[in-house]
Amino acid sequence: MCDITVVCCRTNEQMYNNFTDTLKSQSIHCKIIGINNTNNKNFTSCASAYNSVIDDVKTQYVIYSHQDILLNQPDILEKFLSYLKRIERDDILGAAGVNFDLSPGISDITHRNNRTGKFVHGTSSFIRNGMTECGTVDECFFGGYTQHFRDYPFDELLCNNWHLYAAEQCLRTKSLSLGKVWVCSIPLVHLSSGTVSPSFQYGFYRLCRKYSASFPFIRTTCAYSRTDFLHLFPRFIYLWCGAVLRKSGLRK
Repeated sequence: MCDITVVCCRTNEQMYNNFTDTLKSQSIHCKIIGINNTNNKNFTSCASAYNSVIDDVKTQYVIYSHQDILLNQPDILEKFLSYLKRIERDDILGAAGVNFDLSPGISDITHRNNRTGKFVHGTSSFIRNGMTECGTVDECFFGGYTQHFRDYPFDELLCNNWHLYAAEQCLRTKSLSLGKVWVCSIPLVHLSSGTVSPSFQYGFYRLCRKYSASFPFIRTTCAYSRTDFLHLFPRFIYLWCGAVLRKSGLRK
């Protein structure tokens, strides 16, 4: 019996094939939905791509994954399923997360540093009994009950690029008191440490504005900020100046 569908938006066929090869070698079977977005032809955001296939997911649980993830041990998916069975219907579960403070990120993932090329292991010492509650989870590998994502689709307006759709789901879940956010211990390999682009920075600013009434401080695995006006206004000015410079050709 198959309980899990893994959804992945692919832009690089070789990388995606490497990912699915490791999925197929797992000790339990899963459904795989690969969304072809080579050259960004079909979708302009991960949020819209993921929302487009949610009705095709027929399993109880769904996982959203980056294409540069490897499951190098055969029981990783089985372990993640065991954690999914411990959460509630509207909880979110991820493989990497952070709390709303400046403590180290929480994960058992080994990721490659984009700048140095070296692999760095995550800080999993904060995880107790396999999983622990956190503030937000990373987009690289997360999921929950399929019905939750049918009832609460990804925010395509705010997350109109390739960033922060998992973080927005976590903040919405917590602000509406729908459920909790969890991070669990699974030893994935992530072939990238992520990028903090101007579109990410602007998206994070909008995320902070949207949830400022619910959270005085917001943190994701790539950014953090207080959400009051005194902290967000300088961030807006910085982003606005950067946009002007890029438009003029003075900054890439």
